[in-house]
Amino acid sequence: MPFSLPPLALPDPGIVLLVAVAFAVAGSVKGVVGLGLPTISAALMASVIDLRTAVGILIVPLLVTNLWQVLQAGGFGVLLRRFGVLNLAAGAGLWAGTEVLFAVDPRWMQLGLGVLLILNAGLQVLGGMPVVPRSREAALSVPVGLVSGLIGGMTGSQGIVIAVYLASLNLTRDEYVQGVGLSFFLTGLVWAAAIAANGGITVQTLPLSALALAVALAAMAAGTRLRRHLPQARFRQAVFVAMALMGANLIRRAIMG
Repeated sequence: MPFSLPPLALPDPGIVLLVAVAFAVAGSVKGVVGLGLPTISAALMASVIDLRTAVGILIVPLLVTNLWQVLQAGGFGVLLRRFGVLNLAAGAGLWAGTEVLFAVDPRWMQLGLGVLLILNAGLQVLGGMPVVPRSREAALSVPVGLVSGLIGGMTGSQGIVIAVYLASLNLTRDEYVQGVGLSFFLTGLVWAAAIAANGGITVQTLPLSALALAVALAAMAAGTRLRRHLPQARFRQAVFVAMALMGANLIRRAIMG
């Protein structure tokens, strides 16, 4: 049965080990495909720690790893101008979704998001997902951003809808990874403020966040080296496989609790 960390208690050694394993796996996947750290780490931790506490632990590693991901390549200003409106809308939706997370049971949203991710991955693999032309980006930025933020805040799977959307833009491997990192970092700032406002960041979660950050950065560096040896086609396959696995896990969490 998931539980919250008790006030003023030192983390149990089992929880420390769980956090280390969760972020080793999540950091490795993020290094390869550019996403997955919050979804994978929250999913692994949620078997022992309740979702709200897990979100409080992962927010610091989320911010730092995404900033690192963005700064690894040039063109930051170009991406910021291109996806600025998208991220502003996502930030607004994320705050609203986080308020819901701390008020109601998010399982139905987890279930819906899991199904969406699996369907999207299947369509992409089968070649049935259309590429969004550059001319449509302006019209789609606000609705995609709002939906992404709402779902991310309610499920602890921040930015997944944006990750799916960016994959449909047919960006290059490095543009995609940097674009996802930029979106996750900017919306993560809003998410951190919303979580803190709801009491999700405490003196108990901060030491675990520091551990998670150290493990995630080391694992992410290893995953990044692996990505540089992947052909573009294989990279896209890895992205969609990762999305499908995250979707399956969200469905598992929604059904099993």
